[in-house]
Amino acid sequence: MPAAQRWVNWARTVSTMPSRWHRPTSEAEVASIVRECATTGRRLRVVGSGHSFSAIAAPDDEAMSLEALGGELVIDRARNLVTVPGGMTLRHLTDHLARTGLSLPIVGSIQAQTVAGAIATGTHGSSLVHGNLATLATSIRIVTGSGELLTIDEDDPRIHGVRVHLGALGVVTAVTLRTKPTALLHQTIEHLPVAEAVDQLSAIATSAEWVKVWWLPHAATMQVVRYAVTTERITRRPTARTQRRIDERVMHRALFPAMVAFQHRRPTVTAGLNRRLSRFYLGAMSQVGPDMLMLNTPMPLRHRETEAALPVSAASDAVKRVVELFRDGRPAVNFPLEIRFVRGDETWLSPAYGADTCQIGAYTTDGPDCASYFDGFWAAMRPMGARPHWGKELDHTAADIRGMYPRYDDFVALRETWDPAGVFRGPFHDRLLG
Repeated sequence: MPAAQRWVNWARTVSTMPSRWHRPTSEAEVASIVRECATTGRRLRVVGSGHSFSAIAAPDDEAMSLEALGGELVIDRARNLVTVPGGMTLRHLTDHLARTGLSLPIVGSIQAQTVAGAIATGTHGSSLVHGNLATLATSIRIVTGSGELLTIDEDDPRIHGVRVHLGALGVVTAVTLRTKPTALLHQTIEHLPVAEAVDQLSAIATSAEWVKVWWLPHAATMQVVRYAVTTERITRRPTARTQRRIDERVMHRALFPAMVAFQHRRPTVTAGLNRRLSRFYLGAMSQVGPDMLMLNTPMPLRHRETEAALPVSAASDAVKRVVELFRDGRPAVNFPLEIRFVRGDETWLSPAYGADTCQIGAYTTDGPDCASYFDGFWAAMRPMGARPHWGKELDHTAADIRGMYPRYDDFVALRETWDPAGVFRGPFHDRLLG
């Protein structure tokens, strides 16, 4: 990569000009680069696909891409495990697994992220049976700030610190993940009045192995989307991937942007459009297809996201507070409020640490009401002790975060042990980790 190449995240909300780019092709080369940075006092940020809305991956000094890092994808069928280079994208991984009859138990909404980056931020799908993607990791290879290569396995208690690593502990070069035999899923969509859906969120969370709730702000109904393993005939064939590419390249890059531009000029029309769209924007009410296809959505048009995590027991109260932000057609928000559920875990800085969790995603394009919407969202969530998603917009500080995570100080201590020279420090991490 050119030395002067600018780094920009996918949402185009964060950009920096790294002083130098690195594209290592081996773990030995990664270690050499890290040792050089430690010796010369440089800071190094590993960048993946740039699909974090926060500045967590923004390189303020030197940048490293793992796209060219050597390493083969290795499948252990006896134990249903796959070992994958950290810089491989989830889409590449799941496509390869599908060809061998395997899939991941859980995935997020999109698959453009790298494996190392996805676990770093606690990326998740929606299931109280399965945790976030980081909980699938049974072994992680990492080059620490001193250039030492470590393999952290499940029998090492430090794995609970390394799974959601924030890019603060080192360079994750390979990850071993749990897999399962691929399956067909039957998707159903139930439309419920907003008040009814909000009251029933705790019950909805356990009503299917995979379940999520979407609400287009100002609409009269919420959509409960459930997925169950089935042996029924496929109605959504693999050719749907072609349709998805059409959705991404035509709908999300041309038609939707034109509609959004009109909404930005006339924000008062947004509420009415949402009410009309809410009945059909998720597609067929019932369909059957391969699991990795069903659990993903087409890559949306560029937008902004923030997200709050709370115990499932607080879900109804939290969502009610968000719904109450919308009055008289404002704020003009043209993306759904996404309500998902994540099984509790032991990962030190996982937003689902210690309890089954409801994670409420507030999304919208960068229109006239975006800032007020996000401000109002966090004004409602902060008093409830909500944890922010590391990869989405957040303005929290170390003082805020420390009180949310019982193992926060353990993570900071691990960082100081593995990165005494501060190679992986930067403005974002200094603000949140001290």
